Amino acid sequence: MIIFLYGSDSYRLKQAKDEIVKRYKDKYPSGFNLFSLDASNISSLDILEEAVKSLSFFGEHKLISLKNIFLKKPQADAILGYINKYNLEVAKDMTLLIAEDSSDKNLSIKHQELFKLLSSKSSLVKNIELLSDVDLEEWAKQEFKSRNCVIDVTNLNRLLDIVGNDTWRLNNEIEKLANYRISEKITGADIDSLVNGEIDMNIFDLIDAIAQKNKSNATKLLYREMKSGRDPYYVLTMITYQFRNLLMIKDLASRGLNQDEIIKKIGLHPFVTKKALKSSYQFEEAVKIYNQLLALDIGFKNGQINLEDSLYRLLIS
Repeated sequence: MIIFLYGSDSYRLKQAKDEIVKRYKDKYPSGFNLFSLDASNISSLDILEEAVKSLSFFGEHKLISLKNIFLKKPQADAILGYINKYNLEVAKDMTLLIAEDSSDKNLSIKHQELFKLLSSKSSLVKNIELLSDVDLEEWAKQEFKSRNCVIDVTNLNRLLDIVGNDTWRLNNEIEKLANYRISEKITGADIDSLVNGEIDMNIFDLIDAIAQKNKSNATKLLYREMKSGRDPYYVLTMITYQFRNLLMIKDLASRGLNQDEIIKKIGLHPFVTKKALKSSYQFEEAVKIYNQLLALDIGFKNGQINLEDSLYRLLIS
């Protein structure tokens, strides 16, 4: 069988994936039949086919977790071929767990045939998009509760007004507050002192230069950030985050939403939304840059690239 998780809310996507893996480990603690593969690495395809073909240890159900299958077309083509060749949609002795941090529109653009197959009725499919205000409030309540902390509605809304619906950051802020007030009630003063709602203007100037396709200024600003001792990975994550916001904003604008409606829907700072709407990037161009940023992230984590040099190359390309 196939479980396909996808959507724009990358943190809750990770939560859903981790919960499936945890339940599997609870049932099969040996771990001999659990595989976690990154399709951006070409060697993972051979491991995937071997995992599919091999006999299960102790007759246990196999769980094969895959990510980044849409990142490169050759890998996507190969995985589509394996699914069809080995009838993985109806396999009884294994589960293929695929998690992709992207919207249906983006995934369909990257590989329409693979997305259509994975999102068919024969798969268990969950689209994990950004939460509405009401659902976000409920989710945040549960996150505080899971950490044995209490927060009233007024202060919870105060926190959400600062952070918005970025569940990665919201989780980090909840964790920070919970560690500060262990098993106690969170106060407004705690939020004011621990949660920073300021926009990093230096980084945003860099992102703005990239969005305006001003290579010269973007390179100068990156040099300034590096010279100041800024962590290259921090710069990468901020650029990636803002390009992801750009994609969401462009997508909503293409559906006819105005600036105020977009701000209300995705909870970003008005300044960020206004800048994104003025960006000269077309949606397809922004998708291309976003994919390049994701590739840099993977390359850095795998120790394959010098991140600072790669950022400069990206800006001048």
